Amino acid sequence: MAVEKVSQREIVEIYYRTPEGEDKIHPALVLSNEQLLEKEDGMFYAVLISTKNYHPEYTIKIENDWLNRPMAKESYFVTHVVTFFKLKDVIQSRNTFVKSKYFDKVLAKIIDSIFDVQIFFDEDDD
Repeated sequence: MAVEKVSQREIVEIYYRTPEGEDKIHPALVLSNEQLLEKEDGMFYAVLISTKNYHPEYTIKIENDWLNRPMAKESYFVTHVVTFFKLKDVIQSRNTFVKSKYFDKVLAKIIDSIFDVQIFFDEDDD
């Protein structure tokens, strides 16, 4: 059954192309908002999630309390690998979401990793 919608902060499964040119299924965190999805015919941005920590300077370890449901394995947000996808590229939804205050931490790390700009969010947000 095809996924009809994704939401910001949701973890979905997507095919990612490896540096070796191989397509592999990986979880990814949806970054963009629902308005982009609607206005751009199912387009959204997501950051790669991996069980490998090849570049620790660009990763954030995912803690179970950051999520509404824990990951099966120790995993990392790979904050320098942000890609755009179409809704048709989603293999499945995991019905797992990152809590708002931790999503802000991921966004801040992505911006730092890609643009070398440090931003800070209010720590009291849920």
